Amino acid sequence: MYVKPSPKLCTQCKGARRLCGAPQCPILVRIREQLKASEHLGNAIESPTPPSVLVGEHGYPSVRVGVNLPVGDEKPDLFENPGEWWGRLGLMDILRIRARLVYSYARLPVRRLAGRYVEAVREAAMSFGPVESEAFFKKPPVFSPRFDPLLKPVGFSGEVERIRVTGNPSIPRRVDELAEERVKAGKAVVKLYEAGFDVYYLQRLLSAGVLGVEKRFVPTRWAITAVDKKIGDHLLSRIRDKPEVADYEVYHASYIGNRYTLILAPGSWSMEMLEAWLPGSVWVPSGGVEVYVVHEWEDGIPSGEDGGYYTMRLAVLESLARRNRQARVLAIREITPDYFAPVGNWQIRESVRRALSGRAEKAPSLEEALRLASEHLILPLQVVEERSALLRRMRGQATLLSFMV
Repeated sequence: MYVKPSPKLCTQCKGARRLCGAPQCPILVRIREQLKASEHLGNAIESPTPPSVLVGEHGYPSVRVGVNLPVGDEKPDLFENPGEWWGRLGLMDILRIRARLVYSYARLPVRRLAGRYVEAVREAAMSFGPVESEAFFKKPPVFSPRFDPLLKPVGFSGEVERIRVTGNPSIPRRVDELAEERVKAGKAVVKLYEAGFDVYYLQRLLSAGVLGVEKRFVPTRWAITAVDKKIGDHLLSRIRDKPEVADYEVYHASYIGNRYTLILAPGSWSMEMLEAWLPGSVWVPSGGVEVYVVHEWEDGIPSGEDGGYYTMRLAVLESLARRNRQARVLAIREITPDYFAPVGNWQIRESVRRALSGRAEKAPSLEEALRLASEHLILPLQVVEERSALLRRMRGQATLLSFMV
């Protein structure tokens, strides 16, 4: 059943859940049309994968599984390096780079983890650096840009007859060991994170079926959220008995049309995300502001399953764990018209990391912290106060310390 899209529906769906019932998101179709390219590719590509692996979800448990191969003269690791993109590349730069990637895929059952094709995909996923690969296509790849709120975009795609890793993948010994051990995927993710491996690498390993007892391919969208959630839960367990932050702290960062303002307040762990899509932004082309809210209290159970929230939560918990502190956190994301095409939730993670690594503006009270935050906001403070359940809790709950003054 098709339902005419509305800003409220679009901000919840973000083109991924097809809540309106349309076979394709009309907004993303429009963006794809605007970025059409006529470049012709042949039936074979020889190129180093950055490395980059992508597993689809449509048709599960039989899904598209493949690697992304770049065409062009840029260094291969540039195509898959969000930490280096932040603050250096604009939105169009990122779209142009990712448009040069060719999604080279085959359709496989998620539990099929045998054969040369599967071996090539897993080797590419496990490699810690670019590795030479070659793909032979059934038909020349076509330019069909793919956009998703969680995934980085890809330009070309083509079904392969075969794919091979022709170079020598650089696979860390600990990863090789865990791939052979019967260790649950969640436990393996935490072990590797604690050993210093970044979340992007861990998402790739989980998606390619490298980790776990009963190994299988995991759609990349699911793997991203699963890794963010698992590591976030682990970090939360580490800070639950830590002291609270002493002051009210305000942080801010802005990148490619996304603005992030965070308030950290004394108190036991709780967090709320207010995601405000401003008029003219990608999911709200006209009309008023649409605000989407997710929160969790001391039990650590969010009020909704949202990949963007888990990404933001992870970045916040990383900062608190480094400080050995806990806090109440109000995180406000404002999406402006400058963010005209979704490029993945990596920009949420990196923006919040950058914000919390900067110098805090400190305030003696919640009201003063809100005043400081309002100086960074486009959204009227009144809207934040009306929609925030966390603010109502903070203003309505007396703390033990207040009875001791």
